[in-house]
Amino acid sequence: MKKGRKPKKRKRGAASRARVRENLVHERISEILWHEQERRLHRLKELEEETRECYENVLERYPLSNADRNELEREWKLGLNVIANYEDATPEELLDLGIATYNSEPISEYIEGSEISEASWRAGFDLANALGLAFITIDEAGNINGEIIEY
Repeated sequence: MKKGRKPKKRKRGAASRARVRENLVHERISEILWHEQERRLHRLKELEEETRECYENVLERYPLSNADRNELEREWKLGLNVIANYEDATPEELLDLGIATYNSEPISEYIEGSEISEASWRAGFDLANALGLAFITIDEAGNINGEIIEY
């Protein structure tokens, strides 16, 4: 033994056992969270594969700029996250979702005040409808009717 160092005492007693149990609980919780995260990522990949055709059909229907295409893809991924997060939700948890209602509101109101094109608005509504996150219709006069989950 080197000079000046005291030997470490072996820790015994209730406090030491409690610390060991606490560490085991934390390890178990971390493992459960890791498995849950892995399951969620796997589910997101499944949802992406299931809905890719819907997304691509919406892209084909509307002439969108690259920026609008990127924004639509972002909306698609956000929508998939909402679906994954609320798939097994209770009715009480579903009440936390924000729902926007449109009652014959002209789409022109949304176009004038923003930098988003009409095609982009329509594509976003169609995508939400395809994902099951909205029940939106736009009549021939350009009026929006229905509801959409805000995501």
